[in-house]
Amino acid sequence: MVANQNVPVFFGTTDSVEEKRAFDYWRSTVMSTVDLHRLDLDRPFAASRMVAQSVHGGVFHTVSRPYSLERMPHHIRRDGRDEVGVMLVRKGRGYLENGRHGTILGVGDIAFQTWSQPGSGGGLTDFEEIRLLIPHATFQSQIGNLRELAGSRIPAGPLNEMFSAYLRTFAASIHTMSEAETGIAIEGALHLLRGLIHGHTARGDREISADALRSLALARIERCLHDPEFGPAHLVADLCVSRSRLYAAFAGGEGIAATIRNARLDRAYERIVRAPKKGFKIASIMEGCGLTDPAAFSHAFRQRFGLSPRDLAAQGDVSSIQERPRSASMM
Repeated sequence: MVANQNVPVFFGTTDSVEEKRAFDYWRSTVMSTVDLHRLDLDRPFAASRMVAQSVHGGVFHTVSRPYSLERMPHHIRRDGRDEVGVMLVRKGRGYLENGRHGTILGVGDIAFQTWSQPGSGGGLTDFEEIRLLIPHATFQSQIGNLRELAGSRIPAGPLNEMFSAYLRTFAASIHTMSEAETGIAIEGALHLLRGLIHGHTARGDREISADALRSLALARIERCLHDPEFGPAHLVADLCVSRSRLYAAFAGGEGIAATIRNARLDRAYERIVRAPKKGFKIASIMEGCGLTDPAAFSHAFRQRFGLSPRDLAAQGDVSSIQERPRSASMM
């Protein structure tokens, strides 16, 4: 009977695709509802995604090399999708912008995005995420407050671990579930999520506003690092806020110009570490991070990390990457 039929599951992977065609395949098939861009040109692209979709909602499980994406108004008009994504970061670092909010993402974070609004996001390193996909109307009736949640995150913590365990089990089991069972499982996920959101938003409005502006700025910085012209003035204009308000959001820290510079250096560090042992050029990594002066790059890199880019590359395999400074971000 149809009522007992299992939820359909789709697997997309680059494993069986010719290496030089892997990214084009991923962009034109699995990620066809957004504009997709590679962030790491020094290694072959590889990715896989499990998609399970029911009338009640669905689950995505993605493992991928870095990429960035943009969902534009023409995508929204073309496909008419009106769903809410609840993303759990299992591995790596990323960023997310949606509506007027944005955030940097790390392991254990839970973030929210809606497909009915333009947005951007991506994995800045190799990443893994599990995403719960909920119809907009269901999310509004069960959770509400989507305008404030889209583009925001709940930082990693003990309650996130409970939700993570539930979502991992759900993703691993959904291929055996009927439509009715999937609906029950999604109800359970939304029940857990309500508790998480209530605990996270029980703070003063002023604190949330400051955090939101800084998080949005950090996400926009990660999105624009490849552009050597990008700087504090561009950030003020992009976010449509006053210079004083934006600088106040970074008060007490290293400042906006230093934040942008250090984000460029951090991305270069990560790409050098993950680059293949042969066939890559430090100059191409430098340029891909928006850095144009080799001497200045080498000097700043040594100041930040205690060794030159060439010394880092010569070390070969590195078992761990220096922890990056993070703010309090993958469609």
